[in-house]
Amino acid sequence: MRKPTLIPPDPTTDPVYLTAAAVSSLIQTLPSGTAYGIGVVLIVMMTGRLMQYKGSLARAVLPFVVHLKWGWHRVERAMERGKVQLDALFDCAFQWCSDHLEIEVVRLGELERDVISLDSSTIARLRCQVGKSALLGKGYWHRAGRAVRGNIVAAAVSIVLIRGVRVGLVRRVRFGVSCEAAVEKLFDALPKSPGHTLIVVDAGIATKEQFAQATLERALLGRLRINCKLRCAPPPPNGKRGRDPLHGPVLHPGRSAPEVAPDEESTCAGVKGEIRLRRWQNVHYAGYEKTHLDVLRVDDPAYEHPLLLGTTARELTIKEFAQAYPHRWPVETLFYIGEETTATERPRAWSEQAVERRIGLGLLSGALLKAIAATGEGLVMGPWDKKPQPTAGRLANYLEIHAAHFAALALKGVAPRNYRKNPKSAQAKAKDLQHKIAA
Repeated sequence: MRKPTLIPPDPTTDPVYLTAAAVSSLIQTLPSGTAYGIGVVLIVMMTGRLMQYKGSLARAVLPFVVHLKWGWHRVERAMERGKVQLDALFDCAFQWCSDHLEIEVVRLGELERDVISLDSSTIARLRCQVGKSALLGKGYWHRAGRAVRGNIVAAAVSIVLIRGVRVGLVRRVRFGVSCEAAVEKLFDALPKSPGHTLIVVDAGIATKEQFAQATLERALLGRLRINCKLRCAPPPPNGKRGRDPLHGPVLHPGRSAPEVAPDEESTCAGVKGEIRLRRWQNVHYAGYEKTHLDVLRVDDPAYEHPLLLGTTARELTIKEFAQAYPHRWPVETLFYIGEETTATERPRAWSEQAVERRIGLGLLSGALLKAIAATGEGLVMGPWDKKPQPTAGRLANYLEIHAAHFAALALKGVAPRNYRKNPKSAQAKAKDLQHKIAA
């Protein structure tokens, strides 16, 4: 067992040094035969070289492993057959960011719930044969505007603030044949939190079944369909014979004039005018009488249709309720960074482990780029750049310029395994491998 050689990070240093410390802390936990290959993969993802080579991992890693015999093949073998657990890498990255970056975990409500944002995405594999690639499913692709064959991935991120910038740190990634299957796997694999948690999801994920499975420790908040139909609380028992009613009046919160008056109403200032907030308490879906929800309608002049939100975290105030849903945006930003910087939309991988690691490491690299970029000032791309912003793309471009120093620091103390012939093997002892002629 080798002795780990960690780089002592310093948030005030150059971003190359800080990013190299993050990569070094991740690969030090891996076996010696896999650490070097995974480290090189993280380097080419964070420098954007996979985008330059259109997702070809062998061509992207070649400058870093050209001194090794069959170096690119060793990297491909580490991605396909190496001993790597993505969940352990996600937990290690989250712990490293908590220890070395000035992050503030977002907490909501009197129970101080940690916010976890969850969403799914479709990575199209249009020219991929069904029998050749693993983890293929069918999902909606926004570019084509229809359902296509691809890898369906669901990701969960923890929402934190870094110098006032909202960042999502990836915690879990799961795959499925459909968005529903991937999301169901992800709900079962969410990391355990010592306190209470609030899971923020979109309309397709905030189903009746998911609301029914929510608990006090792990509450759910999601967007509702504009044509959703709910029921109010039943009236109190009147003492007459017969079964007490299970439902109250019907409520369509998305209509221009809802049937029931709201329990709470307030207004706040918006970009294009006054925003109206209306809240209905203690409502439920038909068939799920024991699952009580609070529904919030947001009428913003900047949008054509109102926004409907539902949650099982009923202790939230109306302002906290309205501020919770925008915490879902960092997971969408994470998918965008993965597509534009780490080439997750071009996973040239075919086996199950290779597909999981290409996409999982791409999302992990994007989250680290966004978190490290938020700790410093915006990096200038050229003389025309007057107001640079701390973005992941600028940091990836800066790392590409200093790729040699970045690779030397990140791979410090990690050497590739030297594969040699075993002189004691049976094939090495046998001089003639042909069968002898029988007597």
